[in-house]
Amino acid sequence: MPSATSSPIPGLSTSEKVCWWLTLVGGAAASAPFLFPATFAGWQGGQFALALVGLLVGLTAFICVFFFRRRRRVRDRLFDEAQLLVHWHYDAAEWRRFAEEDFLRERRMKWTLFWVLAVISLLIGGFFFVMDPRGGGPAVLVVLFGLCAFIALLIAVTTRVQRRHRVDRGGEVRIGAEGLWMSGELHVWQGWGARFEGCAAGAGTPPYVAFTYSTPAKGQRQVNTVRVPVPSGFEAEAAGVVERFRALAERR
Repeated sequence: MPSATSSPIPGLSTSEKVCWWLTLVGGAAASAPFLFPATFAGWQGGQFALALVGLLVGLTAFICVFFFRRRRRVRDRLFDEAQLLVHWHYDAAEWRRFAEEDFLRERRMKWTLFWVLAVISLLIGGFFFVMDPRGGGPAVLVVLFGLCAFIALLIAVTTRVQRRHRVDRGGEVRIGAEGLWMSGELHVWQGWGARFEGCAAGAGTPPYVAFTYSTPAKGQRQVNTVRVPVPSGFEAEAAGVVERFRALAERR
C-alpha cells in the first residue's frame, strides 16, 4: 500500500488568500474616488461606476472568504486521523481501473447532456433563421452554434484533465462525518446550505460506495454524487460505512 499522504500545510488556503486580495482591491477601488476626488475629477462620473464595481467585488470576495474557510477546516479535519471514519489506499492497478471506468461513465453522461442541449439550441437557432433570415436570425444561429462548439471543447478538455489528474495523484480516500477527500478532490456536505442526501453501495470494477449530497443553486438544489471505490478486502468496512451514512440521512 502507498504511504499515507501528509497533512496539508496549515494556514490560509489559496482560495482564501485570493479572496482576501480581491477584498482589498475591491475596497480600494470603492473608496478611492471618495478619498482622492481630485485624481478622478476628469472621469465624468466614471469614478462612481468604479466605486460600485469595487464594492460588489469586495463584498462578494469577503463573503467567499468564509465559504472557503469552512471547506479548509473540513479538509483539515479529514487529515486528522483521530476524526476520520475511513482511510483507504489503493494499489496502482486498482486505482487505474476505477479512474478509467469513472472517466468513461462521466464522459458518456456529459456527452449525452451535450447532445440534448445541442439539438435544442440548433432547433431554436434554426427557427430564428427561418423566421428572420435577413435580420437577426442568422446571428442567433451562429451564436448558438458557437456556444455548442465551446461546450463540446470544454467537455473534451475537462474530462481528460480530470482523468489524468486522478491517475497521477494515485489512490487515497479519507471519509469523515462532514465530507470526503479523494485524491485531491474535496466534497463537503455540511455547512453553507449543503445537505447530505444518501449513501448506497454499487457494483463495478472495483465496487464502489456512492455519496449523494445537495447544495443551494439559484432557487433550487444541485445534487452531486461522488463514487468512492472500495479497495479489495475492505468490502465489510464499506458495508458498515453505507449503514452509518444511511442512518445519518434518515435522521436528517
